[in-house]
Amino acid sequence: MNDDRESGTPPSMLDRIDLILDAVEEAGFLTLSGVMERTGLARSTTHRLLLQMERRKWLFRVGTNYELGVRLFGLGTSGLRTHWFYRRAMPTLSWLQLQTGYIVHMAYLDGADCVYWEKLGSGRFQWEVPTRIGAHRPAHTTSVGKSLLAVQSDDYLRSIEPFAELTPNTVTSTTAIRQEIDEVRKRGYAVDRGESIPNVGCFGTTVSAASDDSATARRTSAAISICVPLAELDTRLIPILLAAKKRISQNMRVNPMIETADDD
Repeated sequence: MNDDRESGTPPSMLDRIDLILDAVEEAGFLTLSGVMERTGLARSTTHRLLLQMERRKWLFRVGTNYELGVRLFGLGTSGLRTHWFYRRAMPTLSWLQLQTGYIVHMAYLDGADCVYWEKLGSGRFQWEVPTRIGAHRPAHTTSVGKSLLAVQSDDYLRSIEPFAELTPNTVTSTTAIRQEIDEVRKRGYAVDRGESIPNVGCFGTTVSAASDDSATARRTSAAISICVPLAELDTRLIPILLAAKKRISQNMRVNPMIETADDD
């Protein structure tokens, strides 16, 4: 059999990639067989392209399923809001924003940076927090980033050194950052004391999705935070944040990508 099926053979590699992205975006997530069925591409072609697209972060793999990857989210693809995790998290993010009245973020980790997946909140303070959906910030400077780094290995931390300084409060010492990450692991949340944006403080924590036992599958999909004027960084916000974490994690107990996985 040729690499591509006789009927509807795409004329170029870009066309094949486009077929795969359209199929995954429409379905939400697909296995190798699912991509083959929807695109008409041969198994060898599909497998090779899926590996390459995963390597370039155009796709992300959980078990045997593929979903849109972080590079596409950063470019503002509509998949950002159709992603199953986002849809399940949004009601609780809205609840958290209403409960506190402050800026609420959801973000994911991309290398040494956190990338903002959602930002909720309005009013005067919104303009003092110049974050936007799809924007990157060094993970070690933010509460969402620190939370996500805390679930990575020590080797991962070493791989993203050295640590840049954004404000006078930014911690850049490798030793100090490792100590802080250890504290985040113990207490379950992270604190940003004006380290990313002057005069803005945040509490952050991870929110998890179910995962299989594959070494290539991640358990933590994102992190959420509450951001306030630094002078108003009050520990009474932490129980509300952790209640939101619990709500989201409960909604993620069944990962549809795993439940529908096959033996590809």
